[in-house]
This record gives sequence, structure tokens and C-alpha cells, in this order.
Amino acid sequence: MEGSVSRKLEINVSASETWKTYGSLQLATLAVNAFPETYTGYQVLQGNGHAGTLIEVYFAPGVPGPASYKQAYTVVDDVKRVKIAPTTEGGILDQGFKSYVTRLDVKEKKGKPNECTMIGTIEYVLEDESALPLVQSSIDGLYDIMIVVAYYVITHKNNTNTNTN
Repeated sequence: MEGSVSRKLEINVSASETWKTYGSLQLATLAVNAFPETYTGYQVLQGNGHAGTLIEVYFAPGVPGPASYKQAYTVVDDVKRVKIAPTTEGGILDQGFKSYVTRLDVKEKKGKPNECTMIGTIEYVLEDESALPLVQSSIDGLYDIMIVVAYYVITHKNNTNTNTN
């Protein structure tokens, strides 16, 4: 069985400003800090946040399932504002999934340059249909992270500009 689930969140911050956080490793840092009952940390195994980056995310003690998972950033497109990151080892793959890919998008709202829509999508292939309930809990968790990112960019929107001078 295969499928995908998505969640959207509209915020009053520009797409380019939102992407600076949503499309970077800062997203992982925010998630770990916001949900210490779920995550204890992450480690960059390869790369710097762009395509080709490999990270390992560690679950907190007491979280059911494997202790960690690895995720590869196969696409990080700063123009289209899309990040595609399949889980490559551990985590959900050890819980009945054959394939699990997280896709993050930021879309500018037409005619409203200071507003955007954050989209989180999980594309999956199940090896064991009894794992289907994990799809809902996974998208709920991703949506919770999207809310944390939204709060961060709203409260820091004037402080996330990168000065290259």
C-alpha cells in the first residue's frame, strides 16, 4: 500500500523569509528544542544542509521504536523552495514502511508578498499494512513542527535576514 498525506499552514511572513528556516538545518534544531520528550538531538553526518546532506535524528528514551533514523536531503531547492528528504535507515523503516519521504514546500501567496503557505507532505510505501496508523501520527508530528517553525519565523522575521556585506 502506498500513498501520501499533506498538511498546509498559512502564515503572514514572506515565502523567502520562511524558507530561510523551513529549508535549513535550523528546522531540525527547532524541532529538537520544541519537543524534548520526542527528540534528544541530531547529528549532521555529511553535508551542510543542502542537497547531499545526511542527518541522524535521535529519539528520546521511552519513545517506542528504534533509537534513531537517518534522513538524506536529496533536493534542497532555494528557488522553488522545496526540500525532499527520504528516510534512509531506522525509524519508521523499522516499523513496517518500505519507503518514507518527507517533502517540505513554501509557496508565496499570489498578490500577497508578505504571506505564504507552508506545506508538509509524507509520501510512503507500506511493507506491513498494520503500520498504517503511523502515517497519521507522522503527519501530525510534522504539522506540529510546522507550527513551531511558523511561530519562530513570525517572532523573528526581522532578525533572520542574512547580511552578506
